[in-house]
Amino acid sequence: MDATDSPLDGAAVTDSTPPSLSETRRQIDEADRALVAALRARLDAVRRIGAAKEASGTALVDRSREAEVAGRWTALAEEAGLNPHAAGRVLREVLHWSKREQELEWQVNAPTRVRVAYQGARAANGDLAARQLMGLRRTPVDTVGLSTFDAVIAALQAGDVDYAFVPVENSIVGSIEAVNSLLLQSQLHVVDEEKWDVEHVLAAREGATLAGLRRALSHPVALRQCRGTLVDSLALESVEVWDTAGAAEIVAASDDLTQAAVCPRGAAEANGLVVLRDDVSDHPGNWTRFLLLGTRPEKNAAGVPSRTTLSFVADHGVGSLARCLAAFESEGINLTRLSSHVLAGRPGQYGFLVDLEGHVEDEPVGRALVAMRAASRQLTILGSYPDRSRGREMPIMKVRQKNAEPPVRHAHALPTAIFSGRRQLAGVHLDATRFVLIAGPSAVESAAQVEAAATMVREVGGSLLRGGAFQPRTSTDSFQGLGMEGVNLLASAGRRHGLPVVTEVLHANVLDAIAARADVLQIGAHNMQNFELLRALGRIDRPVLLKRGMSATIDEWLHAAETILAAGNHQVVLCEHGIRTFETSTRATLDLAAIAIVKERTNLPVIVDPSHAAGRRELVVPLALAAAAAGADGLIVECHPDPENALCDREQALTRDDMLRLVDGLGPILAGQGRTLA
Repeated sequence: MDATDSPLDGAAVTDSTPPSLSETRRQIDEADRALVAALRARLDAVRRIGAAKEASGTALVDRSREAEVAGRWTALAEEAGLNPHAAGRVLREVLHWSKREQELEWQVNAPTRVRVAYQGARAANGDLAARQLMGLRRTPVDTVGLSTFDAVIAALQAGDVDYAFVPVENSIVGSIEAVNSLLLQSQLHVVDEEKWDVEHVLAAREGATLAGLRRALSHPVALRQCRGTLVDSLALESVEVWDTAGAAEIVAASDDLTQAAVCPRGAAEANGLVVLRDDVSDHPGNWTRFLLLGTRPEKNAAGVPSRTTLSFVADHGVGSLARCLAAFESEGINLTRLSSHVLAGRPGQYGFLVDLEGHVEDEPVGRALVAMRAASRQLTILGSYPDRSRGREMPIMKVRQKNAEPPVRHAHALPTAIFSGRRQLAGVHLDATRFVLIAGPSAVESAAQVEAAATMVREVGGSLLRGGAFQPRTSTDSFQGLGMEGVNLLASAGRRHGLPVVTEVLHANVLDAIAARADVLQIGAHNMQNFELLRALGRIDRPVLLKRGMSATIDEWLHAAETILAAGNHQVVLCEHGIRTFETSTRATLDLAAIAIVKERTNLPVIVDPSHAAGRRELVVPLALAAAAAGADGLIVECHPDPENALCDREQALTRDDMLRLVDGLGPILAGQGRTLA
């Protein structure tokens, strides 16, 4: 007979007669109804408080009030003879739910049904956590379990799902390296997070007993989290499988009563298993933090406490990481996570992931990011999103008003383009004492031609070798370039002569291939407002030489530069090469005033291309010298070992003698400015 059964089941209950099982269950049902009604009343009050906070512009979360409520719950639980720790867990869930109800009251967009990919089998922690997050976002969801994190990211990038849901850190095992490495490479946006309390249970088929178990199946991480209980206490053999919920599926499909799964309770229930022991984790407070990734950023409700995730690349040098992080200390911004990861294909270079408290639109965060752009080699904002973590004190941040437009930050208003704390171009320093000379043929025509051009550039004192491999011409009869063969020839000649190489990128689909071979990527005037290409360049760790469009204003030119900077690449050099005016005696009118104007409004380096502006060989040197006198940081000119037989732009290509005359003319101008050729 069960301890809760009564021999007088159905009889009248008297003071001396214990209540029957059915009567006790009825009392439980009544208590549950009262509990649900109390929750409903609490949430109704929570929504009214949320509306009052929104109307007054008050921050959504009041940490002191939460601490007061938690203290009262603990006292009430102890007074009632309840476990205060268990009561505290219930309270945390209620507070979490309450905050999300208030947040959702501030949001206006009606959700549509979405598909979310996660790693694991049905009812894995990733599945359960994703359903909880999307449920509290009031978004109908279909979850899709995949076998690997790579497959999850690939599904989102291919458009097969709307979101990817991935774990990034665990309170016991720390950072999830496989996921964080993917974050650095994926070019996705973080739009939300979920902190999931992990409860591992030991579950087996009906008929199995704890004493009869011999093996425990689970994911390797879960087995490590439970090693003390499984191995030391229960003397079970640990068997690694691909997923915690997958372990439950394996056990359910087998007749072996000597094996059990370490899995979430939901996975045990979904597979019809019996829980033999609750919470087998060795450490209390086991949680995993998940990120919800999307292909575009999302704006979270104003006033909601936020967290921001960013990635950056620091210079390889003493103190470079400290300089990057100092900006947050100076603004009083708390970093909640910092992890380093080897960059694929870039030996010796590390990328860093940072989580910080605050939103990218908060004024202290904005100021810190401005400073960090100047100190880092590459900076990418992965996203600002609601802070779902609980039990932490947040520094006081200025609350953004609902529907307030984010502050406009233009590249020309910010000191963002200092290369790793210095101004340099592929290792060539650009400062108040240096002047860079880039030279080479308009087009790479052959191995012999580019070799002769590289020899000329090196002998006259050039710093970098330029050369076009893709020649966008309006006439199909004109030389169109050698394509990637030309890039390879240019790179090989540059290496032989110790010259970094500059070449143009026309399309995003060849960007990675060219970036792997060239030291500086040039964007021609016709592509200055190709924003898809500019954003792609923002994710490449290569300097970008951005030419001004023939009809572009200075503001439009700087906005194009801002697109690259905002995407994370701070190694931008502006190039003035002439604008279209009514004058027809030259190909374009060289706007020397732009040098001073740009230097007044930004600290981006500015170089000048007199070859394309003039279109005539005899004008190139005078215009080049004028540019140097006007304060340009450098020149990019066309030269050719045999200009008369050049396949394109022969009219403006300088000879070796012209190059020597140019260098001689630069000498006194630079000396008067306290500068030398780099």
